[in-house]
Amino acid sequence: DTDIFYPEPLSKQKDYYLMVGRLLYYKGFDIGVKAFNRLKKPLKIIGRGPEEEKLKKLAVSPYIEFIQSVSDSELRMLYSNAKAFIFPQIEDFGLVAAEAQACGLPVLAYNKGGSTEIVEDRKTGLFFNEQTPEAIIGAVNDFEKTRFDRNYISERAKRFSKKEFKRRFSELVQRSGYLV
Repeated sequence: DTDIFYPEPLSKQKDYYLMVGRLLYYKGFDIGVKAFNRLKKPLKIIGRGPEEEKLKKLAVSPYIEFIQSVSDSELRMLYSNAKAFIFPQIEDFGLVAAEAQACGLPVLAYNKGGSTEIVEDRKTGLFFNEQTPEAIIGAVNDFEKTRFDRNYISERAKRFSKKEFKRRFSELVQRSGYLV
């Protein structure tokens, strides 16, 4: 929803990375926590779920912060202010990765599933090829040597907007010969 997720004009990029979503085992939050324990860099994890206590115990670094819930406007600010979004899971699509990019945030993503439709390697983010802490560490280190155009990232994300979905869907229906 690009009426909610867009680059915050007053944002100031801060020195933290971000993960967002339901804290479920298959989403790879544990991999992110293990990586950032070793990186000793700030990571904010936003979400709730059955893995929450396990993840908090796993997070031995004082740089890892858990935030249970935020409003849409707070989330937009967190996306807009972060350095990059960490996305280690396999999803059919990956709505939070698209939201992050709508706010201009580069996504460091596992190179499988829906992230391959969302991320343009080295333009809107970076891919890593294994679901391991080492792969995330490598992606973060590579990211810190790479420049990204946040305006380009935000513009590219508009292809996933509600408005664009409706336009394309309507176009498909009209081409099919069915009347709407």
